[in-house]
Amino acid sequence: MIYPWKSAIYPRKSSANDTISSVDPRLIIAIFIGKIIAFLTKLTGSGATAAPGLYALKIDPSLVKKLSNQIQHGSIIISGTNGKTTTARLTSDILSTKFNVIHNRQGSNLLRGIASTLISKSSLLGKINENLALWEVDEATLPEAIENTNPQVVVLLNLFRDQLDRYGEVDIVRNKWQKILEKLPKSTTLILNADDPGISILANNFRGKVIFFGVNDKKINLPEISHVADIRHCLACGSNLEYSTLLSAHMGHYKCPSCNFKRPSPRVTVSNLKFNRNFSTSGQFSIFNLRRKYQANDIFQFSIHYNLPGLYNVYNVLAATAVARIFKIKTSVIKKSLENFTAAFGRFQSVQIRNKSVLIFLTKNPTGTNEVLRTIATKNKINLLAILNDKIADGRDVSWIWDTNWEILKEKIKILSVSGTRAWDLATRFKYAGFNLSKKLVDEDISYSINSTVKNLHNKDTLSILTTYTALLEVQKTLSKMGSTQWHEQ
Repeated sequence: MIYPWKSAIYPRKSSANDTISSVDPRLIIAIFIGKIIAFLTKLTGSGATAAPGLYALKIDPSLVKKLSNQIQHGSIIISGTNGKTTTARLTSDILSTKFNVIHNRQGSNLLRGIASTLISKSSLLGKINENLALWEVDEATLPEAIENTNPQVVVLLNLFRDQLDRYGEVDIVRNKWQKILEKLPKSTTLILNADDPGISILANNFRGKVIFFGVNDKKINLPEISHVADIRHCLACGSNLEYSTLLSAHMGHYKCPSCNFKRPSPRVTVSNLKFNRNFSTSGQFSIFNLRRKYQANDIFQFSIHYNLPGLYNVYNVLAATAVARIFKIKTSVIKKSLENFTAAFGRFQSVQIRNKSVLIFLTKNPTGTNEVLRTIATKNKINLLAILNDKIADGRDVSWIWDTNWEILKEKIKILSVSGTRAWDLATRFKYAGFNLSKKLVDEDISYSINSTVKNLHNKDTLSILTTYTALLEVQKTLSKMGSTQWHEQ
């Protein structure tokens, strides 16, 4: 059994600071205004889930800190470039078997989204009944979220280039993370991806407990791709990193030949991975005890089969499992929760339109998209609709499509269509990748593209839609109008 930090599991002793005082007029007004805005938002159907928190924080900037302090078992923060939504939902599903969890499941992953969620669960006087908080946090918001929630557990999944116009290069984000992690108390537990050198190095100068997770396979049964590496050199001394196993992008089993920096030994691992043609995954999980020294009986092992595709979701499952074991969730409960899990909105969905199938995958940066392409490349005769938007939530900079390995599908494509606000940019990329793409199959109108592509499908064909975030709602709306049935968030 894994022994967690006691502060993350057992209730803290109550004090005067743990209870929201009824004489805190600023907080009460902020909550009241937030609830009014939430009511009006729901009434008008605007979908602005972060608006209550946005305006409430203008009234009381300490609202998140004040409300977080009274949550009995503290807060968990999950962040990273790819996978934080799926990991947070996996974690929430597992932890909800034991705790009353508050989670920004429907809101934004900025501080205003956390505030909105807290307001929705709070009484007018600031009382919250949930005893554990789980926050999915945007990469740029992580320092601010840590300062305001004082988390018991911080989970960092990966760090890749994403929305360069907003975040800047990954080194900028990592440096900010490093600075805030160094300020955390010893009571905090840090859960890190051992296979990402840009994440594992964050354990340096961290005072609390560190738990690593990782993939122990030397080779996996997915097609090889050209790796887009954001890290080629040792972050400690600058020498070229050496890889004995390269799994995805710069993630794998690495070491520096010039210093002692290397992949740490993960305590939560998976091996014997098998990626099935129905987009499910099987593997052998191993969870080591958190004692100072390993012993032969200090390991839990179980085989698992779950309905999530690709290597990218393996890391999400490992991270969620690590959190669950910290909070003393039984492995049988973890296994059952993982096997029953369905993905977050748009990350992987399937729908039937009469006798035709449609699969929807979210794509937003080169590493994540490469893994999606790698997953669907296990099929032959692929019908593909690629949608590229450049709205604020997608990122204005779409240069990432040139770092994406579309070529892996070149010999497998049967029908190829392109849509979205930057459809012609993506069509140009496909042209240079060697695809024969008719101008008739390039259109900025997403609804038109879906309708025309589905009409070109033969009976029992499957259409794979790869789409950026802001197009997801339009994709679902269009498919619903076409008479789609049997929606499944896989």
